Amino acid sequence: MKAYATGAQQSPHPRLHALLRAVGDAPYESDEAHDVRFRLPDQSGQEQWLRLDEIPLPPSTPAAWPR
Repeated sequence: MKAYATGAQQSPHPRLHALLRAVGDAPYESDEAHDVRFRLPDQSGQEQWLRLDEIPLPPSTPAAWPR
């Protein structure tokens, strides 16, 4: 994941930067549906497997573009 993160850090997209900071070096797996999930701690420290769209970001992070 680090090779992608290095190039992505040069991106002009602040939401992408926030996701990369949130994920860091967290372990990740792909499931049967090919969704990639990252193992991240929640606010209580309990670890959860989350997709990118489920990762909470700081309130100052710009909203995602509408689909």
